[in-house]
Amino acid sequence: MHSSRKATARWLSRLGLAAALLAAGCRGSGPGPARAAAAAAVRTSGCPRCGGAARIGALPRGDADECSGVVAGAVHPGTLYLHNDSGDRPRFFAIGLDGAPRGEIEVAGARAVDWEGAARGPCGGGGGSCLLFGDIGDNDRERDRYALYEVREPAALGGARRAVAAEVISLAYPDGSHNAETLLVHPVTGAITVVTKVKKKKDSAGIYELSTRPAAGQTATLVGAGSIAAPVGSRSFTGGDVRADGAGVLLRTYSHVFFYPMAPDQTVAQALTGPPCDMPAADEDQGEAIAWLPGGWDYVTIGEEDEAPIHRVSCQAP
Repeated sequence: MHSSRKATARWLSRLGLAAALLAAGCRGSGPGPARAAAAAAVRTSGCPRCGGAARIGALPRGDADECSGVVAGAVHPGTLYLHNDSGDRPRFFAIGLDGAPRGEIEVAGARAVDWEGAARGPCGGGGGSCLLFGDIGDNDRERDRYALYEVREPAALGGARRAVAAEVISLAYPDGSHNAETLLVHPVTGAITVVTKVKKKKDSAGIYELSTRPAAGQTATLVGAGSIAAPVGSRSFTGGDVRADGAGVLLRTYSHVFFYPMAPDQTVAQALTGPPCDMPAADEDQGEAIAWLPGGWDYVTIGEEDEAPIHRVSCQAP
């Protein structure tokens, strides 16, 4: 989200959440129609068992000051890769779970119009683990092309700032311009899914997929694969991540975190059609980043502010 709109968006998000909580309180404890509808939209079984969100660190003071996307690494245990919101150069940062800096990497030949999502999956060229950074933000909904930048996960971290080459995936929507902050990659097939942000409070977000990557220099048209609405709280999806074993998808909004179970034969879009589990969420300032941690069911979230806290939610399998 552009810096000039952050304060307004944050105020509206909190106002909407406060209104929802006030309305729930006014309905009392009875199972009125509105309460029943909300309850029916949230899964009550098959959910991970989690504790509360705990602060485990904070972003280091310096250039990583508007975290808009984060993903956990596979090559280096305990490493998170994150990028800033619009206004920064095309680069990303490596940090430890406690926020300790581990490296800064420039993406050579890339542009940074409005980077709004990070993901990890199999490299499109075959073999290895790749990071994808989504230049998919479009607050004014005026762009006709968007881009993903795919880079191999760094073999080594630390030392001086360096640059890496990226594969560029040019994207367009089949139905005009959209603003999006959620980039998802299937861990086996490498299929790409984008979830848009809503224009109005009553709208549903669009789900778009790309199963085959375009040839070099070509633009791929995403395929509409349905719609999705947050069952409670803020309506704006601001980030997400697919488990490395394909067992489920996390989506977050400014106020909530949701888990969508995924069967082995499902696409990400198909998994998002089912009711989600309502998961623990930290109180974060302009929360946009979320990532599974490898080797278990824990996940981390980060807000968009200077020296933002890093929160971890520890979970057990459903």
